[in-house]
Amino acid sequence: MKNDPALQALWLPLDSGRIALPNVDKPANPGLFLNARAPLPANGRSLACVQPFRPDFDALVRAGAEAHGDDDGIAAGSQPLVLLLASRARAWNRALLARAAVLCASDGQIVASASNDEGAKSLEADFMRLFGGGNVLSKHKCRVVWASPRSVDHAIADEWLRAAEPRRRDDGLWTQAGVFSADGIDPASALLMMHLPANLAGTIADFGAGSGVLSRHVARHCQQARKIDLYEADHRALQLAKRNLGDANVDTAYHWHDIAAGVSERFDAVVMNPPFHLTGKRGIPELGQRFIDVAADALQRRGALWMVANAHLPYEEVLAKRFARVDAVATHAGFKVLHAAEPHR
Repeated sequence: MKNDPALQALWLPLDSGRIALPNVDKPANPGLFLNARAPLPANGRSLACVQPFRPDFDALVRAGAEAHGDDDGIAAGSQPLVLLLASRARAWNRALLARAAVLCASDGQIVASASNDEGAKSLEADFMRLFGGGNVLSKHKCRVVWASPRSVDHAIADEWLRAAEPRRRDDGLWTQAGVFSADGIDPASALLMMHLPANLAGTIADFGAGSGVLSRHVARHCQQARKIDLYEADHRALQLAKRNLGDANVDTAYHWHDIAAGVSERFDAVVMNPPFHLTGKRGIPELGQRFIDVAADALQRRGALWMVANAHLPYEEVLAKRFARVDAVATHAGFKVLHAAEPHR
């Protein structure tokens, strides 16, 4: 936990005795952990964990936790303890707090944590507004807040939940608070769509598909595409992608999957706008490089990769190692479109 200060701080009210753990005589309902991350301390390993981000979900499973991609099926007012870790999106954090208020028993406790550089002050302010007060502890450059839901403002909770529901934008695409590029098509994807050829054919994969923007373009403009496989680590984004391709005239398959773990299928083409952030603000170019390696492994012998990335990211070297042909197709507004063909095995 030393590299996850918000997670480390979250347990402080419990470890210090400020909050009592749920009754150990009722192991069937020990409590709930929203936006959970591993590792879990010994006193938290029986919690039901909800985590929509597949790499973190897989880490929880490896740690032996009871992990779920969403909180569907959990009864309102059923949880004696609800823990949550904040995300980087304030609107989604508000929805998490409101959801915690719905799921927590009236005599239970809700505990939330965020690091200072990822919205701890906002989390505290929203928590106090929703619950009418609470306790605060600062440590590890984080803030932990906790309270009982007895004084929750239900009107605010309803408002925050509605604000985070899936909605249809003016451009016709379904979106949701907290998913990538929730307010509009991101400029990198827009640039790639401008340069994707209309003759993409066969079975196409979209790595890091998000809400399905690139796949929707392929389905509409590439008449020879026979099937599109969408791979996305964010469970919520993948549900939006299903909506956004609901009228597609091509077969589609949806995979809640961590691309870094590799794929077993083979494709005629791969399109992608790979992420290069996991948590925090530091870029991780190794993540995009891993996407390229997985694409090269997944492509047929004469397959092709079409990708877009920030112009400064060092992807050309790994592309040259993994493909016989590499072309810089376009550069605009800090982004670059790259095309690579004939992967090396």
